Amino acid sequence: MAAKRSFNFDDPPSRSTQSHVLDADHNVAGSLPDFGAFGSIRFDSISPAIGIAQPDKKYTPMSRGTEYLFDDDEKERSFGEHIQYYCGTSYLSGMAIGGALGFFEGLRKGRLLPNPTPKLRQNAIVNAMGKRGPGLAANLAVMALMFTASERIALYSRDKDDVLNSVIAASATGFMFNCASGPRKCLVYTALGGAGMGLVALTGHAHTVLHRGKVNPFTA
Repeated sequence: MAAKRSFNFDDPPSRSTQSHVLDADHNVAGSLPDFGAFGSIRFDSISPAIGIAQPDKKYTPMSRGTEYLFDDDEKERSFGEHIQYYCGTSYLSGMAIGGALGFFEGLRKGRLLPNPTPKLRQNAIVNAMGKRGPGLAANLAVMALMFTASERIALYSRDKDDVLNSVIAASATGFMFNCASGPRKCLVYTALGGAGMGLVALTGHAHTVLHRGKVNPFTA
């Protein structure tokens, strides 16, 4: 009958057990990076991206579903968002401005009627607003679409993201929008578009006009 062997957990471990533990610790330590070589990097600010557990901090993902490495990338709109924003705001602005102009034009025309009645004046105002508002709104929306597409083409062609792309896009918008009006008028509006956006860029308010977080200055 084989003799039974009893173990006591209070006994010190044997040398073979200690050697296995040391080998395991050595293998684990060898697989981890040397955090002392990173210098002054604060690992608590980037945890748990590198796997360092912080018991007092809770990791909460962004609500938008997409995470970015830099804050500027998170704030920047995509090409589709630019088209949607610029075309939408341009159309609504054109509708409001055109409607206001049509309102005053309708008032003026209503007073010139031979026998102006309240109903005739109201009809003149509605007709003028319906004529001015949608027309101006559609033109501004088309110009916004041309500007956004031209700016993106300039960005990919130059491989630089600066204010010169906006100047090129403004010039291209003036050219395309009036290309059917004759060469002279086309060149005039091309120069006006580029000069206007150039003046805005020189004053440092390009980010305000384009409604962006920032616009990088021109880099040669």
